[in-house]
Amino acid sequence: MNLYAVGKIVGCFGIKGYVKVQPFARTNERYQHLREVMIGTSAEQSVAWMVDTAKAGRSHILVKLRGVDDRSSAEKIVGSIIFVDEQAVEIPRHGSYFIHEIIGCRVCLADGTQRGIVEDVYRSPAQSYEVFRYNGKLHMIPAVREFVKNVDVPKKEIIVELIEGLIEE
Repeated sequence: MNLYAVGKIVGCFGIKGYVKVQPFARTNERYQHLREVMIGTSAEQSVAWMVDTAKAGRSHILVKLRGVDDRSSAEKIVGSIIFVDEQAVEIPRHGSYFIHEIIGCRVCLADGTQRGIVEDVYRSPAQSYEVFRYNGKLHMIPAVREFVKNVDVPKKEIIVELIEGLIEE
């Protein structure tokens, strides 16, 4: 079964076991229809959970999982990733990618010089940022055409054009 990351549990809400989920998709409404998810630190180590309710907010989703009935239980899964099977996935539009496809890609200049490996993707209301480590420091590149020139998911490579001052040499 192919699993796709759709969100990250970033905190707890209240005392009845609700968790706050940072969605990886741009639209939150589709999370209200999820009934079964896989939760873990990776797809390979995830465990099935039933969703009792999911309420879309502006910046996060409040999710109540069956069996997570208090704040202590909810705190144990904070930091975990929520995965769904391919039937529950909305395919990204052309030029967009799943976050799990981007994480692990090499960040390279047009001449092939590698600048790091994408470790995370940070989303803001305006755009996403690809986070990578170069010379021991974390750097963020805005995921916009001005900086990201090509994404080759099968080759796990992202070609970027950097401006002066974007990363420290």
